[in-house]
Amino acid sequence: MLYHLFAPLEEVLSGFRLIHYITFRSAFAAILAFLVATVVGPGIVRSLKRKKIAGYSPTGSEEVDSQRSEKADVPTMGGVILLIGVALSGFLFARLDTPYTWVILLSFLAFGALGAADDWKKLTDSQSRGISEKQKLGGQVLIALLAIGTLYGLGNAQDDTPWLRGPSMKPNPYALRWIKRHTIREGESWASISGKYLGNSSRAREIAVHNGVPADQVNSAVLSVSAGSDLCDPDTPEAALFAPVVDREIDMPASWPDPRDHHRADLQVPFVKRFCLDLGLLFIPLGILVIVGASNAVNLTDGLDGLAIGVTATVAVAFAVVAYVVGRVDFSRELHLFYVPEAGEIAVIAAALIGGSLGFLWFNGYPAQVFMGDTGSLSIGGILGVIAVALRHEMTLFIAGGLFVSEALSVIWQRTYFKATRRKARRAGVADATGKRWFRCAPHHHHWQMGGLHENKVTVRFWIVSVICVVAALAILKVR
Repeated sequence: MLYHLFAPLEEVLSGFRLIHYITFRSAFAAILAFLVATVVGPGIVRSLKRKKIAGYSPTGSEEVDSQRSEKADVPTMGGVILLIGVALSGFLFARLDTPYTWVILLSFLAFGALGAADDWKKLTDSQSRGISEKQKLGGQVLIALLAIGTLYGLGNAQDDTPWLRGPSMKPNPYALRWIKRHTIREGESWASISGKYLGNSSRAREIAVHNGVPADQVNSAVLSVSAGSDLCDPDTPEAALFAPVVDREIDMPASWPDPRDHHRADLQVPFVKRFCLDLGLLFIPLGILVIVGASNAVNLTDGLDGLAIGVTATVAVAFAVVAYVVGRVDFSRELHLFYVPEAGEIAVIAAALIGGSLGFLWFNGYPAQVFMGDTGSLSIGGILGVIAVALRHEMTLFIAGGLFVSEALSVIWQRTYFKATRRKARRAGVADATGKRWFRCAPHHHHWQMGGLHENKVTVRFWIVSVICVVAALAILKVR
């Protein structure tokens, strides 16, 4: 919003030009989200205490539940603090004329509302365990479907691509062979050099001008005339003057994605630069899976003071960097990443999430004054999932959010192992057969807690692991 208010004023005062810089708006989005969270936080915590919005969900482990019972009076549903800080900062500093701003922030609020409904029902009705798992999953899928459907539809409208299309391979947007310097061979033209080494002959003019051909002299004849052409050739006497010279070593510009190709539904695969698959309609189920999976993974991670929100801050840093990089043609071309127009606004929202997370951690750090509840965990997972899909970096979320992934997998494996061992015992004819547990308690942060580690030490060590995951995810951006 502030962009639209202040940008026209730069003609009056040059200082207003700063509003154009994504880095400037991102920094202040983070600061504002932090300040809003810390300012509104105490009032929200007091209000939740007065209304006795407190309690905890049982884990099934007597040891863990006994420790949690000591915090039964700590108010939950504190994710409202995060919702206010991030949403307000995001809407103020991100541009409102880009669809990403609306899709991401409205999805964030929608997931928060779903979580709030679950928290409210659990905490105000002692006989209720909240909305059912089917209802919660249905709500998550519906919100994800609306977000992904909007992104898919807008992408098709912008790129003039059909809705009903299946997966298909697209031409490689990057050079099949990359060289910084090239020695011109006889018979090569600017057009053939561009087509061979950059995969697109339309970039020949860039190469010619970059290597000394006057821009006002570049025309189709100059670009097509071959090195070693006879200067007396009556067909190309002037064009040959600017033809490539045999054995001359020229600079080759870095390969970059065509800005006209937005890759709205293309699959970005780490370590691979020659692969460009348009998912078509498969983009929708993949997006839903990523968003719903992320939402539930964060929900499972929220079990110790400061754990989930600290990991959220580190993952948000990764996506702020990724959004800034893929939103620029020059950076994305150097790293062989798909260029995403207007992705810089996602960097602003990710920065707001960083600031909001730190603001909530102010109250949620050990010993916690407030818990985020499903209000916070579902909204965090939802916004991270939508950001990852919008940027076409689902695998980056998988790596940077490795801690979230491991927590979700520990629950899946615990249940699978328990059921498998119980079936085995029943087949063996064991009376009152029951299953075995791989972890002492799942999610696995409780496993380490029950192993004797103080919960604060578990949290800090998990933060460290999350930082390493983020560093690995950012390093992989360069590996192609």
